[in-house]
Amino acid sequence: MAIDDREIPGLTPVEWREYCYVSDDGSGRFLGKGLFQKLTDYSSSSLPESGGAITENCNLWLPSGELLHALSYKGDIDGWRRHFEQAAEALGLLIGRMVGGRIVLSDGRIFDLSDCRAVFY
Repeated sequence: MAIDDREIPGLTPVEWREYCYVSDDGSGRFLGKGLFQKLTDYSSSSLPESGGAITENCNLWLPSGELLHALSYKGDIDGWRRHFEQAAEALGLLIGRMVGGRIVLSDGRIFDLSDCRAVFY
């Protein structure tokens, strides 16, 4: 599924990078000194040993009206995955993962991407 000739991040898996989506109520900033920095700066017990994380400049709006931001990371993929999972849990946020043409949320809900709206910025 491509929108504006851009593919939704994580739709096509790649071996060297992993994608996730994190929920946001939209009330504050995501970039700069916003939620993205809170997530990456979170002090967890499993800090990644290498690599880095970036925003994918894509918002995914679920049919429920919830907002998710696309992130990706490389290097210590397992370490980054654990880091974001711990940070999201501590901050009361959901994590989403692409599985086929669906987004699977950490609370067990699953949405077809065809029912979601992707907005690139």
